[in-house]
Amino acid sequence: MDSNKVNFFFAGFPKSGSTLFWHMLKAHPEIDSSPLKELNYFNTDHTSVIKQKLGKNLPQLVASEADYQSLYVQPDCNFNGDFNPTYIYSEDAPKNIYKYNNNAKIIISIREPVSYLRSTHFQNLYNLAEDETDFLNALSLEPVRKQGKNIPQTCVLPFFLYYSELIQYQKFIRRYVEQFPLEQIKVILFDHIITDKMLVYQSLLAFLGVEDTAFRPPEPDRNPSHRLRFKFARKILLNPRVNKALLTITPKKIMPLGVNISHKLFKKEDKKPPLSSEDVDKLKTQFISEVQLLSDYLQENGLIDVDLIKLWEY
Repeated sequence: MDSNKVNFFFAGFPKSGSTLFWHMLKAHPEIDSSPLKELNYFNTDHTSVIKQKLGKNLPQLVASEADYQSLYVQPDCNFNGDFNPTYIYSEDAPKNIYKYNNNAKIIISIREPVSYLRSTHFQNLYNLAEDETDFLNALSLEPVRKQGKNIPQTCVLPFFLYYSELIQYQKFIRRYVEQFPLEQIKVILFDHIITDKMLVYQSLLAFLGVEDTAFRPPEPDRNPSHRLRFKFARKILLNPRVNKALLTITPKKIMPLGVNISHKLFKKEDKKPPLSSEDVDKLKTQFISEVQLLSDYLQENGLIDVDLIKLWEY
């Protein structure tokens, strides 16, 4: 680790928020980021599960600290950003990040649980980690899936099908609070990103401590919901054996290009299926205790100053 650099890590529950601020923050002249989002270096518990699925000799884009540091190539940038929303779910990531740099700054974005889970389910369908197209049915499969049943072959991390566990926000945020001083942690609300993303952006620049806090990045492309097209072809590519072979023969330098080509080929803009107000209310009733726990915890630690029960209308 370069002791002159400030490392920050963007983890959190809305993937779209991570993508948005990856584009916005890396545009800042003082901030460097790797050409790929979601490096999966510090979440070693996740990569261990993936290797169990795809083989212990599965090649990794980032297999060592030297590999990791080599992705940050801008010598004039004093801030290195790592954007990986799944770090929030990793037991290993907070400890590994702290060991790497105990002065690292942690940014965590949170989103209202029902809308978050709908978005996650839709994303899982695109990634072929999910094969139940009905959101409510997918939620009901959780007990069976925890027994190892009804899990698609192309799902390498079954935890992301345990939907009710994904919104236990307080538990996951606590891991970072227990590891890092509170002044090194910033929580942002997806609601505020929607209403005024530039105001949130300016607050992040101030939190990181860049010199030019007035910098305004180019307006990022919107990140709409998308559905998978050419499902058969993508299913072949994500078959464990084919996936491992592709990762083995693809040079690391062109992986970002491959990801971009994949997105353009397989993504088709589409809206998430509607959910009735009655079903939303039922889910909010189911999740209200988690929201209250989160709201109290974040307010007690000075990480937010709003009542999430009122904000999210629970």
